[in-house]
Amino acid sequence: MIAARGSPMAIPHAIKDRHVNMDQNLVRVLACPQCGETLDCHSDDRLTCTGCSLSYPVHDGIPALLISAADARSTEFNDPEFEKFLAEAVAAPFSGWDLSWLADRCTTTTDDGPPLVEAYDGRARELLQQTSSVLDLGTGGGEHLSRLGPLPPLAVATESYRPNLSVAAERLAPAGVHVLQADPNTHHSGGPQPGNRWPERRLPLADNTFDLVLASSSAFSPMEVARVLRPAGRVLSLENGVEWRGETLADALAGTPAEWTMPGRGWDVGETFRQSGLQIVNWREQGTSTTYRDIGAAVYMLLHVPWLIVDFDLAHYRDRLHSLHERIQREGGFTTRGYARLIEAVKP
Repeated sequence: MIAARGSPMAIPHAIKDRHVNMDQNLVRVLACPQCGETLDCHSDDRLTCTGCSLSYPVHDGIPALLISAADARSTEFNDPEFEKFLAEAVAAPFSGWDLSWLADRCTTTTDDGPPLVEAYDGRARELLQQTSSVLDLGTGGGEHLSRLGPLPPLAVATESYRPNLSVAAERLAPAGVHVLQADPNTHHSGGPQPGNRWPERRLPLADNTFDLVLASSSAFSPMEVARVLRPAGRVLSLENGVEWRGETLADALAGTPAEWTMPGRGWDVGETFRQSGLQIVNWREQGTSTTYRDIGAAVYMLLHVPWLIVDFDLAHYRDRLHSLHERIQREGGFTTRGYARLIEAVKP
């Protein structure tokens, strides 16, 4: 059908009105992508989940069944303490990798002995006294590196999260540290591959440059670290992670964690070090327990550590957060299990 120039094109009546009465045969076979429950159609432009708080838009008769497109029904709990904790978490400051706001609201204990971070700091200071060059991977806001001085003449720190760059540069400038913005993919343990595949995983630094590479709470490619280390150079790494022996925040809130945090899908540390040729001289692990004392502490972590629940949104998770809030009140806290891993390796 061709409309005359200058006149509006006629729209077939069936197309123009197709959103008014959604086919109930279709509605009956639809399911919420968030929770899998059935959907109700109470209006011509929304589909509402019968199991969770989400509702989905309908555009010209076409349901947009994407979690990212959904709206969450707001539930009024008449719970001033819950609202206060949420408001405090949202308003709380966060820069670099500074989690000090949590203080006593979220505490971590170890299964045995002092936290491995103390061993990491002590060994890092020893190695720094023996080197003329150091690279700090994923420096965040430079909080950790700034505590380890004095630093050698050549000190470089990488960071991939843009808001942290100015924080790190300001904090580390007095120590003479050069801060570089690196691609987030440089944290991929596989590194670049033959044929220049995935070049964005390459550290933007020359071969055989550093005596020491530090990595605190930062994933990296051992192959790339081996490339930038000088012969006899060392890497010292402290990694922290979730241990799937008990409940996680994702479990408690029926959320979706980052896939690489799941058992068997993450970083095979031992294998990647073996492939890199780096020789491990120290490997220590320690179990940890982290207890959230109020729901505000949990929300703060979820807002700033996105891999805990990748689709976290306050509105979407409001009902589930209130359920966890009530549980924390009953039990005195919510505890997750984790681990710390300290590795030191040398380049032959």
